[in-house]
Amino acid sequence: MKSRILQDEQKKIPKLICFDLDGTLYQDKVIYKNIITHFFQDTPYYEWIEPIQEKMDNILEGTETLKCGQFLPKKQAEFPEKIEDLFAVSGTAALLLESPEKWLDRKKYSYISDGWTLAMYLARRIGWEGERFWERFQKARAELVGETFGPEPDDELRDLLLKLREKGIYLVLCSNAKKSGGEALLKHLHLSECFDEVVFDADKPHSMRTRMEEWGIDPAEMLFIGDQGYFDLYAGKLAGARTMLVSPYYIEDQGLWDIRKNTLEELKEFLGKM
Repeated sequence: MKSRILQDEQKKIPKLICFDLDGTLYQDKVIYKNIITHFFQDTPYYEWIEPIQEKMDNILEGTETLKCGQFLPKKQAEFPEKIEDLFAVSGTAALLLESPEKWLDRKKYSYISDGWTLAMYLARRIGWEGERFWERFQKARAELVGETFGPEPDDELRDLLLKLREKGIYLVLCSNAKKSGGEALLKHLHLSECFDEVVFDADKPHSMRTRMEEWGIDPAEMLFIGDQGYFDLYAGKLAGARTMLVSPYYIEDQGLWDIRKNTLEELKEFLGKM
């Protein structure tokens, strides 16, 4: 049955593939925990760092009430006295609802889809916000291009992407990461020359309808690949494009997307079959 499904997937060769970067073209097992360290280490909550990291692992595995694929209210915890106070919020898998519009207001809700978004949410729960938040976050992000914590380049992935371009498939990299950090990471991964178009500061998913119109390709002939359903795939799905979720985590809305891959190796196998 598995081989039959794979064959069916490969029959639909897209004219355009829109890739996400972070968590998709590499999979992070380290930095999301370091984000917690950077935000909590010099606060009254520094002793919570390791227990929070363990709790995060449980959430990513799907064994807690809070799960990836949920929208959580943007609300600072009021005088948290124990770790559980940071997690005392109610999540909603809004994309599974018939009318999710209420939860798509980014001023009121955060979409939790991986270790990064969960860590950033918890940082805001203890009061980090504004420029102070982004300055501290960039310290963790800079570790992606370092030798200690950063992902290693994958030459097999690079070769696959270049071969897809040779076949005439238009490859787009579309990331919400800031341009400076995103370009440095792309260079670190040896993927700078693999795409026909590279977009940073993309404001996904809100910008995607306009971008899809500019590409001038029938959405049915596009494939969106990413690790975050709402940010990377939702706009494509609404427009009629195919979608592929690539994530090792339990994600409550994972059934919405056309194809599910758990690892980078599975993604490479899929791309290779094209």
